[in-house]
Amino acid sequence: MLYLLYLLLFFLLGLAIVLIAYQIYINVLQLGAIYYPTPDSAVTQMLKLSRTGPQDTLIDLGSGDGRILLAAARLGAVTIGYEINPFLIWLSRHRIHQAKLDKMATVYWKSFWQADFRQATVVTVYLLPHLMNRLQRLLEKEINHPIRLVTNDYPFRKLSPAKHYHQIYLYYFKASLH
Repeated sequence: MLYLLYLLLFFLLGLAIVLIAYQIYINVLQLGAIYYPTPDSAVTQMLKLSRTGPQDTLIDLGSGDGRILLAAARLGAVTIGYEINPFLIWLSRHRIHQAKLDKMATVYWKSFWQADFRQATVVTVYLLPHLMNRLQRLLEKEINHPIRLVTNDYPFRKLSPAKHYHQIYLYYFKASLH
């Protein structure tokens, strides 16, 4: 009996390892990046560089633990996050609720490749370099009004930033002609 219990335990452990590896593969190669939090100092600089304030609706693509959403909401901006990791969604929503910013911040369990940019005035992103060109094409297709976009660490290869501070880059996207 003990043998069967150990066998079941090892099977479940192996299954968990396979599922984690698959999730990492999907996140890194297909959807964006594995979770790596933006340092608080970078969050502050991103919001400062983009001049985020009460007049803005900020969308964070891959919102992780919600730290950008919280910081922007504290500045008075309406914030929307897109995240695919259920644990990070729970953590973000918990942190938003604890900060009593439920009316200012929303997190969707959805890939940011299906994000709704209609209300956005500021977009923040921390993506791996191989996905930045794909994101640029998406934004050029979807944006129908001017937005300010801030990236952390990785710039767009085919665009020159309007401003940058260390590894933080600000871009202005205009309305597309679709």
